[in-house]
Amino acid sequence: MPSPRSPKLNLISLAILELLDERNMHPYEMQQTLRDRGRDRLVKLTVGSLYHAVERLEKFRLIEAVDTSRQGRLPERTVYSITADGRAAFTDRLREMVSTPAPEYLEFPLALAFLHVLGREEAIEWLTWRAAMLEAEIAAEETVAARLTGFGTEELYFLDLTWQTAAARAQLEWIRTVVERLASGALPWPSEAAGRQQELKLPEPGQPVHGPAADDTGSEAG
Repeated sequence: MPSPRSPKLNLISLAILELLDERNMHPYEMQQTLRDRGRDRLVKLTVGSLYHAVERLEKFRLIEAVDTSRQGRLPERTVYSITADGRAAFTDRLREMVSTPAPEYLEFPLALAFLHVLGREEAIEWLTWRAAMLEAEIAAEETVAARLTGFGTEELYFLDLTWQTAAARAQLEWIRTVVERLASGALPWPSEAAGRQQELKLPEPGQPVHGPAADDTGSEAG
């Protein structure tokens, strides 16, 4: 019987397949192993999301139940194994993720698009607060990386951590530059009146665009 068409694997499904590519596991062991390895920093891990992902992977025959056991009064535990189709789907998706940049819908870029709603001083205050939090995050990640290195862990196994640290450093540097420009006035802050004027000048659908500072005749607004 042909297997149903595989879905596009989400992050938690990939994390499960990566574990089962190592050895067979039951869902509780998967959850504990993902937490122990810090994968919950990378995927949204809840009991519900994990069991839902296991069910979908089994439905599409990317994993299969190979054993069921019970210990004392504990609930029955089903042990799963990755299938050949699951291994192929995992490696195909991994190749795509490594090679092809994809849009990631993050909160911070959207917040930056709305930053003009705040006052200049408030924007500086909260960006400065974010910078302090990033500094703490970077320090914590560097500590973890140093401990992993001390334990003899090969760097290849925590490249995700070093990437996150590098990304946080880049964000921190960018925020510091923006805060400095806002504080010095090098990055102008739109006045409330200018903001309203821009909103009023937005053309209706189908109308020609004369530019944000143009009046009805096409001349510059005074």
